[in-house]
Amino acid sequence: MENNRVRGMLRIVEWMWLVISAVSLFEVVFQWSVDRSRAYLFIAFSVIGLGMFFFRKRQRQKMEDRWKP
Repeated sequence: MENNRVRGMLRIVEWMWLVISAVSLFEVVFQWSVDRSRAYLFIAFSVIGLGMFFFRKRQRQKMEDRWKP
């Protein structure tokens, strides 16, 4: 029971990183013509968000492998 709750929370955190990345890319599009330096900052946020998504996904999969009987 407890593992299912933790598993669900870990998946939510994964998807939150993807949402952060998507919102950052969306902001890049709107900031590109207004303020390039701010757009570059959001590009960095997007890359970090994608990296964290894949890192957390791999970490969750390793944890799930340990939980298997």
